Amino acid sequence: MNSEKLKSVSPGWLPSLKSVRALETVARQGSFQQAAEELGVSPAAVHQLVRGLEDVLGQNLVRRNGRHIAITNATEAGLAELHVAFKSLASGVRKIREYDGRRQLRISVDPSFAHAWLVGRLSRFQDKNPNVDVLIDSTTRFADLVQGHADIAIRYTADIGDEVQSVRLFEDETIAVCSPALIKQKHVPLDLDVLAETPLLHFDWLQSPQIQVNWQRWIALVDGPEIEVRGGARFTDYNAVVQAAIAGQGMALVGRPLVTEALAMGILVEPFGRGYQNGYGYYALTARSVDEANDDEVAEFVSWLTNESARDSL
Repeated sequence: MNSEKLKSVSPGWLPSLKSVRALETVARQGSFQQAAEELGVSPAAVHQLVRGLEDVLGQNLVRRNGRHIAITNATEAGLAELHVAFKSLASGVRKIREYDGRRQLRISVDPSFAHAWLVGRLSRFQDKNPNVDVLIDSTTRFADLVQGHADIAIRYTADIGDEVQSVRLFEDETIAVCSPALIKQKHVPLDLDVLAETPLLHFDWLQSPQIQVNWQRWIALVDGPEIEVRGGARFTDYNAVVQAAIAGQGMALVGRPLVTEALAMGILVEPFGRGYQNGYGYYALTARSVDEANDDEVAEFVSWLTNESARDSL
């Protein structure tokens, strides 16, 4: 079908969904090979689908230069709508596939936040919402909320994009904590000079080392004295650092929101009364379409999160 014939077809006419999906995937991936891997077919099949769509639409859609490709202006003209359409289709199919008569909320959350804060409180939400199943997807990978990979994401960030709605749960504050046994018979708040003689625990945050505050930097940020920081046990698992501190193995730098219960229970203490706020915080993120879809369960869970965070600040 050439462009002249297209003028006479119905305005609602659509070409093969397979070919349109192939084009959208190629444009998004920037590669026939990667598009083929996502679609589970061969690169030759993707080539054939795109060529067939070009014949049907009477437009050149992809420019090929060896292994490199670029989309044409014709493809660019409709690409944004195609992205949204396939994200909506994926979300709709997922909801159909997972439907069992009960509402399931998928919560994407960083493992440290899930372990230290969220999991211990979930029973309070379930008691009030017995017909809602909550699936905790504990991962450092950011879920695509628009495409429906999760209903809610809880993330540690300072930059919220326009494509999602956000509610801030906590502003982060880095504080020093330790077991009460480590400073037994000492009066608090302590002077920072004791750090020169105290075993220190170190957290190496592999995902975001650029925003990690080490001991030397933290002491300077809270206007402490010049101290030579000694070595000590190092961890790449945040929860392991917290557990080591609770076990009395040393003093650790942690985010206050993640140890509120441990501090309230007295299994950790804050010996210096000083902290550093870096502008980051924990946010509950949802797709902007939630309000339009009137998703009461998502709104209920976000409201519950904000109430729980408010309890911690009392």
